[in-house]
Amino acid sequence: MLAACSKDKVNQPTALDSKFIDRILVERLWKRSVGDGDINLKLNLSSFVVDQLIYNIDGYGYLSVLDSQTSKILWEKELDEKVSGGLGGDNKNLYYTTFQGELVALNRETGDQNWRANLSSESIAKPASNGSLVAVQTVDGKLMTFGTEDGKLRWRYDSIGPLLSLRGTPSPIISQRYILTSFANGELLAFDNQTGQPYWKAIIATPQGRTELERLVDPDGQAVIDGDTLYTIAYQGKLVALDVLTGVEKWSKTYSSFNSVAFGFGQLFVTTSNGAVIAINPRNGSEIWKSESFKFRRLTSPFIYNQAVVFSDLEGYLHFLDIRNGKYLARKRPDGDGVMGELNIVGEKLIVLTRSGDLVAYKMFSDTEN
Repeated sequence: MLAACSKDKVNQPTALDSKFIDRILVERLWKRSVGDGDINLKLNLSSFVVDQLIYNIDGYGYLSVLDSQTSKILWEKELDEKVSGGLGGDNKNLYYTTFQGELVALNRETGDQNWRANLSSESIAKPASNGSLVAVQTVDGKLMTFGTEDGKLRWRYDSIGPLLSLRGTPSPIISQRYILTSFANGELLAFDNQTGQPYWKAIIATPQGRTELERLVDPDGQAVIDGDTLYTIAYQGKLVALDVLTGVEKWSKTYSSFNSVAFGFGQLFVTTSNGAVIAINPRNGSEIWKSESFKFRRLTSPFIYNQAVVFSDLEGYLHFLDIRNGKYLARKRPDGDGVMGELNIVGEKLIVLTRSGDLVAYKMFSDTEN
């Protein structure tokens, strides 16, 4: 298992324009420490947002709840254990995973432990819950589901993994009826929540080449669903549109990405493994616009905020591009150590969790230029 295994590492990141001036106003509203974050292990811990509350956990088990309106911490708790994945949640519980291979459920109101369950190995993706079932994907290629009330194992699926894979797994998508997730062998499956039986299986990347490095395919990003269509992408694979009920392919285009796909304003957005940012027509996969201004800057997953597509890079910069044409709108640097996990929106605020353990709120005060 590799943290990164791409020849992109030998390429020099494109230098940013030091004379760039923001074309729109993006203001930092507040910044608050929520623990020590995670710099060394490069985890993807994310905030869990409910209404105006932002729940956070750092890599050492410091749990906190923050009011996004005032930026004040409402309560905090030291759990004193090394956290590998999180933070997930539902209407009752918060969920995280540990390097000891455990899934932990906490009371969302108090932070007290409700239950703890053993996993087949560690998990570095955040657990996903529909309120009655919580699903976790482990680094050894297992999908495990547990009852949210008692923490008992409901069912488990074992994928057949490759000899070599990226160090990462996607967080499952869970509804009241099914769970969708992809595995390091390039397969994406839809499972029945009650039985664990697959509804369908789709191939989104096929290993090719003579060496294990050349044959590496791995869909680490989370898929996105719009209506009856699911969109997902894989490293050294393809961007594919699937019928969400049957898994039948509608179209596919050759792209490579470690990241999740974003959907907004009737467009798909991807950040590729070599640093291109692309807007795509979801009906047929044709490119609407493409920016190559950030080549080899190890971009994170794209995120739609206001009328901008937002992503960060290896130096901790946040970049804002116009969703209509890819025009560079603004640049911010919440943290020199980088951005961690997923971006979030609370009201009109863009919420960013940094690797050094800060939570930062931004607000875009002006529309994109014509």
